[in-house]
Amino acid sequence: MRLTVRCRSSNVEVIKQFANWLLDIGERNLGGPNDGQSIVDIPDDLLILISSDPIDDLLQFVYPDILDRFIELTYFQDQALLAPLNEVVQEIIDRILALFPSNKVEYLSSDSLDNAETVF
Repeated sequence: MRLTVRCRSSNVEVIKQFANWLLDIGERNLGGPNDGQSIVDIPDDLLILISSDPIDDLLQFVYPDILDRFIELTYFQDQALLAPLNEVVQEIIDRILALFPSNKVEYLSSDSLDNAETVF
């Protein structure tokens, strides 16, 4: 991850500490010896402590003013959400898409070609 690209120099050290913390989690250096499960303390500034809708709070934090700024070319380049499961990713995508006033359109694809002789 290139967390410090286009970042203010005052934030670089904080971002490096966060990146190292993430690497330590991935390399199982936090939480003591474990068999694939461990307890890792997450800093308070990364937690949504009390909320009736934590996903909405997360979206508001990561994508502030999304309805006013989504048209900006670089708006989504500066933010990202990481999720451990595809189901969580899909829920977040569904919640973001539900914010935009529009008609739903579904595009289908095919993994194979029809063997019909007629070519259109």
